[in-house]
Amino acid sequence: MFKEPDTCTVPQEIAELCTGLNPSNCYNPKGAGEEKEAPTLISPYGSSMLSTRPQISWSAVSNATNYTVIVKGYEFYWEATVDQKTTTLTYPKEQIELQLGNTYKITVIANLRGSLISSEPLVISVLPEKDQKEIAYKVKQINELNLPPDEAAFLNLDAIFMSKSLLNESIETLKTRVAVGSQNPTLYRVLADRYLEAWLPNEALRNYQVANELAKRTRNSDELARVQEGLKLVEWHKR
Repeated sequence: MFKEPDTCTVPQEIAELCTGLNPSNCYNPKGAGEEKEAPTLISPYGSSMLSTRPQISWSAVSNATNYTVIVKGYEFYWEATVDQKTTTLTYPKEQIELQLGNTYKITVIANLRGSLISSEPLVISVLPEKDQKEIAYKVKQINELNLPPDEAAFLNLDAIFMSKSLLNESIETLKTRVAVGSQNPTLYRVLADRYLEAWLPNEALRNYQVANELAKRTRNSDELARVQEGLKLVEWHKR
């Protein structure tokens, strides 16, 4: 088993103000010389989710020989090692699913020929049963309205999921509409906003760029203005 490196805790008063869409007050734990390439967890997104068997993905690390994914919680632990070509792990069928209402820590460790480099741990909670049922009921109501799919995704379902800080479900829902070829600039812009909230500026940039082109094509000045604000935040993240 791998032993996780010690990590500093972000001060509570800072953590409460810190989001990817409002990063100016965020605490930066990096010190001088800490520029080694490390895997970055991509999904699950955010700090809360509905899924008890989430897909786990991360960024590739140059020259990594393999990756070890660790999922741990109270009296809960499993790890899995995958080869260097794999950056997505489907939740293993042989592992016990995450439990409703519990909190877990996910870490990815890259093995660079004997040198181990760890991602920043992702701490994520699975919503308790009461909240799961509430969300499911609201989603069912929206689906029964037979709204245009894009509108349902970025107006209604996104609002329902974000009321419980469910970035994972919001992003996955919006990605589904992108996958079928949506041409709605608002959908791409909202998806980009959510990626920023998940601290994924590269994914946000790609979707802002698509939103920008679609908004120009449709002469949607309101969306163009919102996209420009989002692009400014992406630049902040990339400094």
